[in-house]
Amino acid sequence: MHNTMTALATGSPEQLGVEPPTFTGNLVIDLRPGSEPLNPTAAPRRLDATEMAACRPTPEELRAATRRLGRKAVVIALLGTPSYAGLIFVATSWWMALPLALALTVALIATGTSVMHDANHGAFGPSSRLNRVLSFSSDILGASSWFWRQKHNVLHHGNTNVIGVDTDIEQMPFARLAPGQPWKRWYRYQHLYLWALYGFLTVQWVLFSDFANLVTKRIGSQPVRRAPRRRDVFVLFAGKVVHLGWAVVLPLWFHRWWAVLAFYMACSWTVGFVLAVFFQLAHCVETTAFVGPATSRKGKDFDAHQLLTTANVGCETPVIGRFLAWLMGGLHTQIEHHIAPGIPHTAYPAMAARLRRACAAREVDYIVHRNIFTALRSHTRWLRLMGRQTSLA
Repeated sequence: MHNTMTALATGSPEQLGVEPPTFTGNLVIDLRPGSEPLNPTAAPRRLDATEMAACRPTPEELRAATRRLGRKAVVIALLGTPSYAGLIFVATSWWMALPLALALTVALIATGTSVMHDANHGAFGPSSRLNRVLSFSSDILGASSWFWRQKHNVLHHGNTNVIGVDTDIEQMPFARLAPGQPWKRWYRYQHLYLWALYGFLTVQWVLFSDFANLVTKRIGSQPVRRAPRRRDVFVLFAGKVVHLGWAVVLPLWFHRWWAVLAFYMACSWTVGFVLAVFFQLAHCVETTAFVGPATSRKGKDFDAHQLLTTANVGCETPVIGRFLAWLMGGLHTQIEHHIAPGIPHTAYPAMAARLRRACAAREVDYIVHRNIFTALRSHTRWLRLMGRQTSLA
């Protein structure tokens, strides 16, 4: 890669026959077999503004994508609402409850990837009021929409894979996801235990992280850049009440407490696991870049930075491919989402095809996992590498 701000790896330094390097800000580290000699003064290859503009959707494509997204939201509602009602009011045995809980879980995941995510980016459609109303789906799922926008839209999208700034790659003390982060002994096993912890993402939202952010006025290592208004704080607390009301209190009126707790934890864990893994596959893998805070990533460098730090996931796998693409929303086309976060995710496939062709023509790296299984393996190898004491320390 022609890149002066990259730290990449596809195996341990020992496996690749190089000395374990030290991460020092914007040091370039490319451990991929067969990579070209590094030129510390070279700039990464990039598309110019005209080429990038040609990849973006046309107004007609955007209108069609918005209509498709609206129809998708209706399908999600038609899947989730009857499933929830049947689970509460109809199910009287585990064999009746199990398929209903599975359908509800799928609907909740799709709500997170396709409604909540788009709406909080203002991408569900041209109506700001509609986007704001649908953004509250995050609060209904248990996560403050206000803190989500600060953490995800501001810190993550504006500083993708920037060590010490992007709080989406900070999981200390549970895991080490990037070079330069402190190492702990138990990280040697993070490629094994972290999968179980991913499932507690939604429980963390409901019970801990939003309140911790509010009290400390920080999101991870970063200070909250502007204080939430009283209305934002009210919505935060109201969202927790609404979430616990539909997910716990109402079911307790009709079912035994242990059954409610078991189904809540099972559904919550599955939703958290799937959402966490989907997001991780775009950034915490072997082929994406991790950079220092002094890296130029704004203005004319923004698109090039997103191409270096983000990966797509191919969804052409027979049988499950189309369903997986539907369930992931825009999370399998994260490159396009990071370059143009304000458009519906249903517009990204056409944009991705154009962008991939443009990158190939200019020999610009465009990172895409062949399928979900190669993405999962890549994330596992990255966790194993980052868990080693000598790996890009």
